[in-house]
Amino acid sequence: MRQLFVIMIFFIWACDSKPKVVVEDTAATQNTGAMPSGNPAMTVAGQDNANDATVHQVQALEILQAERYTYMRVVENKDTFWIAASKMDAAKGRKYFYRGGLMKTNFESIEFNRTFDKIYLVSQIIDASAHPGGNMQEASAGATGAVADVDIKKVAGIISLSKLLEKPDQHAGKTVVVGGKVVKVNNGIMGKNWIHIQDGTSLKGKKCDLAITTQENIPMGATVAFEGKIFINKDFGAGYRYDIIMEEAAIKK
Repeated sequence: MRQLFVIMIFFIWACDSKPKVVVEDTAATQNTGAMPSGNPAMTVAGQDNANDATVHQVQALEILQAERYTYMRVVENKDTFWIAASKMDAAKGRKYFYRGGLMKTNFESIEFNRTFDKIYLVSQIIDASAHPGGNMQEASAGATGAVADVDIKKVAGIISLSKLLEKPDQHAGKTVVVGGKVVKVNNGIMGKNWIHIQDGTSLKGKKCDLAITTQENIPMGATVAFEGKIFINKDFGAGYRYDIIMEEAAIKK
């Protein structure tokens, strides 16, 4: 009798091709702050997982707030699509980061009485302004003119970025001196100022670039030298991991 019941349920499901939304299992999700990949409330029958580890930076074009989840229509480069995660404060026009995502097609939302052609279900969305990787191509206006250029060739003990990046393990945990032109600035994130410098050297055909955290106010385009501690495989979360970074850096003259 039990086998007959299972067969009947399977037959009914197979004959109805309309996308289905499984009732939410609140016991499995009420203690989690982020939407798990396999959340039954966000599962459509017949769809396959499409998880990956890619980190995306997107801009919100439209926000839909449900009881437990936030839906965003976003743009990445020229591609426009929907993403959804556990409910959060979000605003149109702001930039966000997320990693990976479970892609669903013909996804039915009962709350909004609509079906999304394609949507990515993600575990966490981070406001770009609250993350060290956010908007790093934008210079901080408050730092303009904060430091004078130096001739890095005259700075004692300086090491080229190519030498540093070629064998980073040899410098891990050590205090070194580097110098170059500031090519990216983002101040006041997590209590630090974040910059990138390049010194004109290359490694394997690519310009050498080093991320640095400091309390100094450095203008975009300045040529400076820094003394600081080298860390490798530094992970700040949400997929943002630095193979090598200098921290606790101070200007070296």
